[in-house]
Amino acid sequence: MSSIVSTAGDREPENRSRRENALDAFAVMCAVLFVLWPFSFGLGVIADIPAISAVGKGLMFLGFVWAVIGSPRWHGDSLESRGLGSPRRLFQLLREGPDRGQTAAIFATVFFGLIFFSLVDWPDAARFFRLPRNYRLPPDAVWKWVAIALGSASAAAIVATCAIRYDNFRSAFALALKISVAFLAYATLAAWLSRGEKAFSKFELADHTLDTAAHMFWGLLQQLTFTAFFATRLRKAFAPAATPSAPMSAWRRLGAVALGGVIAAVTLAPALWFAMRAVYGAKVPDALLGGLAAFVFPIGVVWTHFFCKDRRRMLVATLTGSCFGLIHIDSYGLVLVTTLLGTTFAYAAMEDRFRNLAAFAFMHGLLGATVTKLFGGKDIFRISLSVGPWAVKNPTAVVLIVPLVCLLAYAALAFWAARKLPAAAPETDR
Repeated sequence: MSSIVSTAGDREPENRSRRENALDAFAVMCAVLFVLWPFSFGLGVIADIPAISAVGKGLMFLGFVWAVIGSPRWHGDSLESRGLGSPRRLFQLLREGPDRGQTAAIFATVFFGLIFFSLVDWPDAARFFRLPRNYRLPPDAVWKWVAIALGSASAAAIVATCAIRYDNFRSAFALALKISVAFLAYATLAAWLSRGEKAFSKFELADHTLDTAAHMFWGLLQQLTFTAFFATRLRKAFAPAATPSAPMSAWRRLGAVALGGVIAAVTLAPALWFAMRAVYGAKVPDALLGGLAAFVFPIGVVWTHFFCKDRRRMLVATLTGSCFGLIHIDSYGLVLVTTLLGTTFAYAAMEDRFRNLAAFAFMHGLLGATVTKLFGGKDIFRISLSVGPWAVKNPTAVVLIVPLVCLLAYAALAFWAARKLPAAAPETDR
């Protein structure tokens, strides 16, 4: 079996070269941006050609099939390298694993929990799966409840056996909880400072629990294309650095981290302020610039901390995170949030002990459901979940500027990768 050493030093199965991994990721990203914006938005929305919408969505579906099925087979990815489990591996752990009782308890919780949420909130579950409207009504006969239970059990069995890695469940979810607590504390403080008590007006425990569960399932589907595709391709495209971090004293490292926060404050904060001013005009006060600087300073500090630990790993994770973020154009608040989250996912997924799509889906669901409530409403801090060319409220050609710039940037990266990255086949294990 051939294998390759990823950016963080893990050896993973791989049939293709580093160059082919990079070109696969960049080509898909260019195709996504082109289909969504110049094609679907330019021709379908602005030029109002009716057939373009269906063609664009069909092309996006083909891209999804390539990312989930075609590319992994071409590269020879294992299920574990994509963060997935398998029935065979699960049954092996239940028979021979050191923590058989714990594995059985986790499986039962996931399996019966998914069935429970489907039965308790069937209208929302049916809406999530885009079932016809007449299927979204609360069941009024016993046989309908039985049919829903059987359908839910089938879906739950697939998720519980295939979507979860039980061999690294404890370490992956321990990290997911730490990251979630940090993100939630940061988002809650930012929401309270910017929006006051109204940021918490939409929270009801029962509804939020159901929303979080629905977001987790949706997050799992998104992570199949993001972490299992983009993060896998790009960490295999770039070899580990010969010297991951530059030697420096504790004081020098502290100074570097503080400087990273300052650089973020003086660059990202004005960029965010000008972007918000362009959208909302005079509603965005000059004094907000200081608040945005305070908001992005911790981001710069944390980013620089991990950059000092392993520069190449952090740069590759950030590049990967940009792919996740820019798919959410043109909700730029969501672009910022998902870029941060995507960078975190990509960084964690470089180590096998943390590579578990279920853990990433947990973070995705909990943070997604919470942040959209904290920053809901119609003020200037609103984060909209409506993304893509068909959700643009004021369609003009100006909207195409940012997607086209991003498209050119990824095309330039593909050109660079084709010239600079090794084309040699991976090593073959003996």
